[in-house]
Amino acid sequence: MRTANNDPEPSGLFVQSFARGLAVIKAFGEDARRLTLTDVAHRSGMTRATARRLLHTLRELGYVTMDGKYFSLTPRILDLGYSYLSSMELWGFAQHYMEDLVERVHESCSVSVLDGHDVVYVSRVPTRRILTSSLNVGSRIPAHAISMGRVQLAALPEEALEHYLGTVQLTRFTPYTVTDAETLRQRIREDGAKGWSLVSRELEEGIAGIAVPLINRAGRTIAAMNLSMQPTRVEQPELLESLLTELRATAEQINSILRMRE
Repeated sequence: MRTANNDPEPSGLFVQSFARGLAVIKAFGEDARRLTLTDVAHRSGMTRATARRLLHTLRELGYVTMDGKYFSLTPRILDLGYSYLSSMELWGFAQHYMEDLVERVHESCSVSVLDGHDVVYVSRVPTRRILTSSLNVGSRIPAHAISMGRVQLAALPEEALEHYLGTVQLTRFTPYTVTDAETLRQRIREDGAKGWSLVSRELEEGIAGIAVPLINRAGRTIAAMNLSMQPTRVEQPELLESLLTELRATAEQINSILRMRE
C-alpha cells in the first residue's frame, strides 16, 4: 500500500489534487475490491473529507461505483491502463512471438517493464501447466524477487542502480529471497555480465523464472521477457540451456523488429 508519504517531492509543476486522485484509485486492489470511505482514506493516506470529494468525483466520471457504504472501481478504469498498452506497439506484435514460444516449450511467457522498485506485466501468455501464482497484465511485482526485474536492473546506469539499492525495501517472500543489498548488487552485476537472469524460489517457492532483455534501436533495455516454470525444471542443466536458447531466439526476433521500427 502506498500512502502520501510515498509521493514525489512537490514542485512548481506538481498538481497535488491529481496525485491524490491517483492515490485513491491505487487504494483498491485484488485484496481490496470494495472499500468504505474510511478504508480509502486510510489506504491512501488522506483525510476522510478529501477522500470523499475524490471518490464522488471519480463516481461522476464513471470510474467508481457505490453500493451502500462501499465503493468499488468500474470496468471503465481499464481505459487508463489500455491507453498506455495501446500506445506501445511492442506489446501487440510481441504477443504472436510469445505464443509461438509457449507452444514450443510449454511454459508461461511474460513481458514486463521496470517502474521504480517494481516490474509491471504488460503482456502474458500462460501455459496449461499449473503454477501457484496468478499473474496478469497490470500485475506489479517487486523487481528484486524475479528474473525480469534483475535483468532490467542490470541495464540501469550505475547511479540509477545505486539509487534503487539505497531506497528499495527488500521484502523477504520466501527463505530464498535475497534481502541483502550487497548480495543483490552482486547478483544483478552477474546477470548483466551474462545477459540473462535466473531467479528461483524467491517470490514463491514453487516458481522459477529465466529472463532476457528486450532492447530498442538505441541499444537501451526497454523491457524484459521471461519464461516461468517449476524450479525443478531449471535445476536440469540441459533443459535450462534448451529453454534459454528458445527464449533468446524469440527475444532476438522481437529485438530485430524494434531495431527497424524505431
